[in-house]
Amino acid sequence: MSSDAKSSTSTNSSAVARREKGVRIFTYPKLIFIFPTLVMALVCWVGMMSIRDRTARPSRELSATATPTNDAKVQPATTTGRQAPDFKSPQNMLGLLFLGVFAFNMLILTFDFPRFTIVATALLGSTVVFFLMWLGMKMDFLTPLVRLLDGLYVTANSGFYFVFAVILMVMYGIVLVTRWLDYWEFMPNEILHHHGPWSDLERFPTMNLKFDKEIPDVFEHMLFGSGRLVFHVANEQKAIILDNVLHINRKEEALKQIMSRLEVRVTTDQEVAQP
Repeated sequence: MSSDAKSSTSTNSSAVARREKGVRIFTYPKLIFIFPTLVMALVCWVGMMSIRDRTARPSRELSATATPTNDAKVQPATTTGRQAPDFKSPQNMLGLLFLGVFAFNMLILTFDFPRFTIVATALLGSTVVFFLMWLGMKMDFLTPLVRLLDGLYVTANSGFYFVFAVILMVMYGIVLVTRWLDYWEFMPNEILHHHGPWSDLERFPTMNLKFDKEIPDVFEHMLFGSGRLVFHVANEQKAIILDNVLHINRKEEALKQIMSRLEVRVTTDQEVAQP
């Protein structure tokens, strides 16, 4: 009898623990989507370390080592012959790649790209490319552009990329710690809003709760599966809007399972008798 009572007690306590477990939802700032730039900074740091922090222009190194003949100055190769060595140097390629990823990352952080905008941008980009190809057959406008690119030289040493990556990693650490200062917990019977350094608590009922899932930016959703949740609570004039929720599809499924039932807890005599 005692073993049966213990087993039933443990079963009831485990069932209660499962019922009381809710879904925690954290919101994050837009800074977390700068992750591609962080990865590229680490890649460029390793790349510059592998070439021993060589940042000097290759054309100047060639000019310094070459011996002029008949008082002729040594000039870097231009587009009339072969491409200038400055543009194709590893340090310049790393610098351009870093700036390209950083610029694209800033574009994602600045503007939202819904599905229709992505399709329209792709169609517009393809139209512009085909127009430039047709225009290149009619007139030579690529040569000045290539000459401009030949003269473009941007580079930084490994210390720059390393410090840049460290700054971003520190920001990520601060975000992960401070997220516990403001988060939401959804239970079968109520919604708990934890906020403030002293864990201030707000409670909202889940009766007649409705929520919507939105994907305002396709790129952010592709990066971390992020999106927006909008909750409509009964007897509340304003909706609860949670932006930048990571892995929103999994959160949606968990919320559906919790909101599909209204929990009614019946306390048994065995639970009351427990100290």
